[in-house]
Amino acid sequence: MITISELNGVPKITTACDLPKVLAKTIKKEKFNVSNGDIICVASKICSLAEGNIVDLNQVVPSALAQKIHKQILRKDSRIIQVIIDQTGDPTGKRLEMDDGYIGAWLPNGLCLTSGGVDKGENNTAITLPKNCDASAQKISQTFLQELGVKVGVIITDSDGRKDKKGANQIAVGLYGLKGLRINEAAGTAETLCDMLASAAGLVMGQRGVNIPLACIHGLKYEEDFQSSIEDTVN
Repeated sequence: MITISELNGVPKITTACDLPKVLAKTIKKEKFNVSNGDIICVASKICSLAEGNIVDLNQVVPSALAQKIHKQILRKDSRIIQVIIDQTGDPTGKRLEMDDGYIGAWLPNGLCLTSGGVDKGENNTAITLPKNCDASAQKISQTFLQELGVKVGVIITDSDGRKDKKGANQIAVGLYGLKGLRINEAAGTAETLCDMLASAAGLVMGQRGVNIPLACIHGLKYEEDFQSSIEDTVN
């Protein structure tokens, strides 16, 4: 049987900190069940806050391109648009995808995310994805082994919208300890296992403001892999 449980009691992260140890401490405090072989899903936003991936919008000067896009999509602050452009690593805007108010951005690792994974933060800030979500996942897994004595797979998740859907879904943006793809060699097909797990975790993690940044998936049989990365899942 596969079950999903959410970790309550995680303190609000507002400044840079050692998030894996904070999570391990909370697990001990809450007597939260984590076993060998479980898969831990952690929200990218709490990783970003803990790693200091916060942009002061007062320091952002929108380019002519960002201002032009803002005129097309007035709801988007031109400074946020500039941060999105910066995340793509291409100042020309060729890695952006826009359609009827939607802004998608292709990141250097091959992922295409709504707004490039950039969120509006508090106090006139923007929050960007962790610089290396696979590395964030690895640190969490290794800390759990040291602090809790359990070997787990870890997926870093992000809420992502689609231009053809009204709501958002939860997808994987980083992983460690498991393959992101589940391949059926006989049929010649593949499933994006990491996204399926991230979406399942979203059932209990919810969206922004719920403050359930970690979910644990128990009972899934999967192949351990400590070399795979999220880039293995993209075209």
